[in-house]
Parts: sequence; structure tokens; C-alpha cells
Amino acid sequence: MAITSTGLGSGLDIEGLISKLISAERDPVTKKIQAQGTAITNKVSALGTVSAALSAFQSATRALEGSSQYVKPLANSTDSASITASASSAAQLGNHTLSVSQLAQNQRLKTNVFSSANDVIGTGKLIIDFGKITKLDGSAATPDANGYYDDTDIKFSNNTGKDSLTITIDSQHNTLSGVRDAINAAGGPVSASIINDGGGFRLVLSSTESGESNSMRITVSDDVSGSTDLTGLSQLAYDVTRPKATNPAAPYGQNLSQVQAAKNANFTIDGIAVTSESNTASSVVAGMTFNLLKTTTSPVTVSVTRDASAAAKGMESFVKTYNELRKTIKDTSYFDAATKSVGALQGESVIRTIESQLRTLINGSAPAGTFTRLSDVGISFDKSGNMLYDSSKFNNAVSKDAASVAALFGSYGVASDSQVSYFSGASGTKAGKYAINITQVATQGKLEAGAAAAATTNIDLTSTTNTLALTIDGVSSGTITLNAANYATANDLALEIQSKINGNSVFKGAGIGVTVSFDSGTGKFNLTSNKFGANSTVAVSSISGDLQTALGLSTADTGTAGLNVAGSIGNVQATGDGQFLTGTGDATGLRVQITGGNAGERGTVSFSRGFAVQIGDAISSMQTTTGALTTRQNSLNKSLDDLTNQLDKLSTRMTELEKRYRAQFTALDVTISRLQNTSSFLTQQLSALSASTGN
Repeated sequence: MAITSTGLGSGLDIEGLISKLISAERDPVTKKIQAQGTAITNKVSALGTVSAALSAFQSATRALEGSSQYVKPLANSTDSASITASASSAAQLGNHTLSVSQLAQNQRLKTNVFSSANDVIGTGKLIIDFGKITKLDGSAATPDANGYYDDTDIKFSNNTGKDSLTITIDSQHNTLSGVRDAINAAGGPVSASIINDGGGFRLVLSSTESGESNSMRITVSDDVSGSTDLTGLSQLAYDVTRPKATNPAAPYGQNLSQVQAAKNANFTIDGIAVTSESNTASSVVAGMTFNLLKTTTSPVTVSVTRDASAAAKGMESFVKTYNELRKTIKDTSYFDAATKSVGALQGESVIRTIESQLRTLINGSAPAGTFTRLSDVGISFDKSGNMLYDSSKFNNAVSKDAASVAALFGSYGVASDSQVSYFSGASGTKAGKYAINITQVATQGKLEAGAAAAATTNIDLTSTTNTLALTIDGVSSGTITLNAANYATANDLALEIQSKINGNSVFKGAGIGVTVSFDSGTGKFNLTSNKFGANSTVAVSSISGDLQTALGLSTADTGTAGLNVAGSIGNVQATGDGQFLTGTGDATGLRVQITGGNAGERGTVSFSRGFAVQIGDAISSMQTTTGALTTRQNSLNKSLDDLTNQLDKLSTRMTELEKRYRAQFTALDVTISRLQNTSSFLTQQLSALSASTGN
């Protein structure tokens, strides 16, 4: 910094004078700008606090949109050690009485004794199918004391809902323990273990799912020997329709023995006898799942009541955050007439806008339903404007009509046709009642064999090449191999084809499946995709000559592609995709599923946007980039920037003014200094003259 000597010539305090002059010019303006800045900063901060409180209220409000929390039933058992239960939203309120006489169990099979877990078994493939073991007349079958069935009066019926499992046993897994590891690594519904029973080592195979229709059939493709002997991998073959391993001579096929039979659970519910493959019974009563833990000696009561606890907590949060928002607004926009003090946001129009919008929404009403106002479900206000919550009134409302409570808060659709289901709405879907008109129902892709099957009974595929490949819904399978067996009827063969196709790893991974049937009228096999819509197709990519002859199927057969549903929602053409129809116009985003029925008028779908949706959307609108709250915050921040610019300009102006003052005072200092020098000179001259005259 340069050293100034202003005032040295005249003796004046020029620096002090300049400082005071600049301060007199600068300070009033600076204080005014700073006061404005402080007020605006306080407003910005207060608006941020209000915005945070709005967001908290919005989150609590959004949590009330989901319909499941209002309609969720709660199941309780009088004997939870024997039976427990759970209930979905489809469960009806009431009581059920149950008694359990038999629990379901899985099938277990064992091999003969081996000297070591490392004994070599062999290589090849294990093809495991699942089904039910009965006598030929369909009655219950019982094995002998050694766990073998009488193959002369026995049949194995495929479980059409269970996929076939193929396990490759290579040279790395050709021992007893290796086979165990390969089976467990396959990840199918079969587990394997090795047990030393004191006399040697046995491989034990267990179906991981209980029930009579989950018994196992194990077909072996042995790399070394045939599949009807007791050597190599064939030692693991298990087919109850073939001779047992204890027979004096080949052929064999029932080479494992049963340790535990697959059984269904037997129980009664409300006096009706029920059979279930699993101890978890979920298809007996709509919306209910019963877990059978042990047999009972006396009836057990399972009661179903409405569980409003989750929604009640949401309501408490809704009321709490609303009151906190209201307090925040009050604390930032108050006016105290006695002290003349005001809140940072007093007089801000955006606060009045927020309060007005929320008040209008909260005091509004729904267009239809058992409950149309928040006051109907326990929401009220005290004299000071605080929101109150009557939990008893809310719980009673949920018990009376949970669906109406759900509609009061969330987006909800109700179809009048039982085969039309509301699936979802979107942010652009307007509330209203929409007519549904179907011009085309959805269909599935289908392939009918071009020729009739060679035979309809005793179809012998034991010595044939049974391979084919298919393309379903645009996905190719690779080679599929049917079991080498003699099929009693064409329907049995149809079940085998379906099991192998649906068990194909490519199709299974893609969620693709088919239903295979045999039409006795035409003598032809039919393959139908499980998918609906224009992308639903079935085609034969390749097929062995033997199988083509047996089935009548060929690569030249032309299938029929499925069709998408078509029609309108609210008298406006909608977009079809499989069984789903999506609206446009006012119904934009409204999606319904047509699961059956015919073309024509199919009733209506009523769609409503409840309080939670409306309030949540309103708050989102306030806080968007063009919303009232954000716009005001941006305006205030711009004002702060403007004040900063004013301070910068003032600083620049004061610097220039100081330069001008300094130049002026410097000139004054020089002038005074010169005058003082002249005065001194004259004084000296006069003194000299007086002295001379006196002499």
C-alpha cells in the first residue's frame, strides 16, 4: 500500500475528512440495501422451511394412496400350533372351522447298498417326471413291505402342472456322491442325499414338493448299457409300471424302492372335506392361505377381520404433518398487533395461495362412494384450525366399506363386468365413468396337427427317435426329447408332450408355455400358447420322422397367431396388447384386462382420484419449476442478486468519489501550504524591516 502524506503541507486532517465524506455518502445506501437483503434472505429461508413442511405432508399424503392398506384382512387362529392362516385383500370377513386328519408329505426313494460314497455308478442322463401313482382303475396303490409296486396293476399319470427335469451325469459326477451333487446342482424340485444305514451307503432322492401328484418317475439314458438292467446309471431308474429290481431276471425298471409315499393333506373346513397336495392350502377359500402344521384332535377356528393398522398409522402421519405444516406457515407469516412484529413471510401472496389450495382440496368431496368427505372417515378441525383424527370412526369406516375408503384417498377403478378388471391408471387419467366396448376379444396362438395321429391307444415310442423343436411366441426351444415309453392313450401322450415343452429350459426361462390336447373328433393333436395377443404363435421347427408319424405334426403345419383385444374405453378407440386395453383421451393411461366374455358392450369402469392423489399432485404442482412456490423463491433469489450488484456498483462509485475528493484535497493542501509559506516570508520581511527602521 502506498504511503500518503495528504495534509502534511497544510496541517489539515484530510484523510479523516475524506473518510467522513465517503461514509456520509455510502453508509445510508449500504444500510438500506443490507436491510433489504436481510429481509429477502429471511423470506427465502422461510419459504425453504415451508417447502420442506409441504414435502413432508406430501409424503404422508402419498402413503395413503395404496388401496391394499385399507382392504387388508387379518387372520387369527385359536390353535396356532396346529393351524395358522393369512388373508389377502380378496378374503371375506368371517370365521372358518378346520380339522386336520392327515398332513401332506413328499415321496422318498432309496437305492440299493453301495460300499462307498465314491463307488462309480455310470454316465448318461436322468429324466425325472412327476405324477400320481395309482392302480389301473385309479384307486390307491400300496407298495409291498420292501417299497416296490406291483407293475402289473399300476399306472403313472403325469402332473401337467409340473415340468420334466433332465440331469446330465458326466464323468466328473459318475460316482454316488457325484450323482448326488449333480441332482442338487440342477435346482429342480428333487433333492439328493447319501445315508450310511450301517450296512452301506444309499442314495436317497426326495421330491421337494408334497402331494400325491408329485411322485417321481426316473427314466435313464445310460451311456454304457441299456436302461432295463441293473448296471451303470440304470441302477437309478424308477418307473412303477416296469418290473421291480427284486425280480429274478431282466427286464427291470423299478430299480429304486420307496421309503415314503407322497400323500395329500386331508382336512375339513366348515364341514367340507378337502384334499390338498401341500400343507399350505391357498386355493380352498378365496383370499385365504391355511398352513397345516399338525393333525388336530379338536376343531380350530380361524377368524378373518379387517386390519386397518397400516392405514391408521398413515392417517396419524397425515394429520401430524398437516398440523406441522400449518404451524410452520403460522410461524413464518404472523402479525402481532401489540408488538408490531411480523413473520418473514407476512403478506406473501404465495402463502395465501398454498393455504387456499389445500383448504379447498381438504374440504372438497368425492363424486361417489359410501364416503365422500374426509369428515366421513374421522377427519375434523378444531376452532384454531388444527386437524383432528378420530381413529374409531376411521376403523369403523374401513370395516364397513374398505374399498370406498381406498377410493376416497387413492386412484381406484371398479369394473361392473366380472370379466373386466381394472389394472392401473396414470397421472393423465381423468376421474370419471368410462364405457367399455369390445370389438375383438384376445385369443391365443394355436397349432393343429396337419394329419391325424397314427394311433390313439397303445402308442409305442419305446424304440423310436422322439425329438422335436418348436418356436413359441417367437422363441426357439432347441431339441426336446419325449420319454421312450408305451403311452396308453393319446391324452397320456399329450400330457407328456406338454410336460416336456414346458420343462424346456429356454421356454421356462422366458416364461413361455403351452397347453397340449388331443381332439378325439379329428384325431389330431393341438398345441396352444399360454400367451394372448398378436405375438402368440406356435410352430414346429423340426421333428423326427418317427414322431411325425405318431403325432401327425410336421414343419409344414401352419398355426394361427393370436389376436390382441380391441375396442374402446369411454367411446374412444383404445390400444390392445394381449388381454389388456389401454385408453386414450380422458382415459389416457387407464388400463383394463378383458379375461373372457364376448365382443360388445361390457359395462363400465369407474375411475376416481382420491384426496391423497389430489393433494399430492397439487403440492407437486406448487414445487415444479413453474409452480407458485418455486417461482416466488426464484424471484427472491434474483432480487438478492440485484442487491449484490447494487452494492458492487456503490463500491465502484465510492472508489471514484474518493479519488475525486483526494485530488481536490491534495490541491487544497498544496494551495494552503503555499499561502502559509508566503505568509511566513512576509512576516520575516516585515520583521526585518522593523528592525532596520528602529536602528
